[in-house]
Amino acid sequence: MICISFDTDHMRSDGMSIFLSMLHATMPGSGTFFLHEIFEELFDAEHELAPHPLIDDLKHWDLDLRRLQTGIPRPIAGVRPHSCVFSHMIGAGLKAKGYTYISQSQQLYDNQIRPLRHPWGIWELPLYYMDNMDFWMCENWPTLGHKPFAESIIDAAVSSDNLFVFDFHPLHIALNSSDHKEYQAAKPFILGDPAISPFTLANSKPGTRDFFERLCYAMKMSKLRSHTLSEALAHYCENPSPQANHANRVA
Repeated sequence: MICISFDTDHMRSDGMSIFLSMLHATMPGSGTFFLHEIFEELFDAEHELAPHPLIDDLKHWDLDLRRLQTGIPRPIAGVRPHSCVFSHMIGAGLKAKGYTYISQSQQLYDNQIRPLRHPWGIWELPLYYMDNMDFWMCENWPTLGHKPFAESIIDAAVSSDNLFVFDFHPLHIALNSSDHKEYQAAKPFILGDPAISPFTLANSKPGTRDFFERLCYAMKMSKLRSHTLSEALAHYCENPSPQANHANRVA
């Protein structure tokens, strides 16, 4: 089962409208948007909405979470903190607030991922892929010989019924980010001038947008659709065996 999720960092409403138009034509199925701000453009879209809070003070870890909760006009099941900040205290606090899952741990490129049951009362839906981790891997682990945007990452996901949670940033898709240096060069323009659309700064080299489009094409060719993270959790709780069914395939 493939779940495509999005972290909305640094996107604005105009850019999100463009992104949603592109997404409608590209991605099969529904995704989960983790929102750093409230985008009304998403209210009528058939995607799961969840908070993407900034936690920079553990004494007040839920301050930004509470701000985002009040603006999301649907029941909320999950959360992904910015920079994947998490602790046992946060897990227990999320349970007390009625959250069902968190998606922040990284088991990159592991094709045997399963939902994890935290002792703190919530589930974990680990990440198989995150775009900025993909192109940072070469910098942080040069001895691995890692190749960003590898076709093998997609092949593993479309050829198995296991859980594959992809995480993309609409900003990286707009920029077609290919490495961290290009992103850091573009970031001051995006943050400094609201009139600049990240889509106008897209690079022409193979990058995040190309990889995302290849993933979506491979899913369509394999008759697969993206599921929300809530759908995936319900599926795996009810069907603990990966061989239980092929519910992620469509006719």
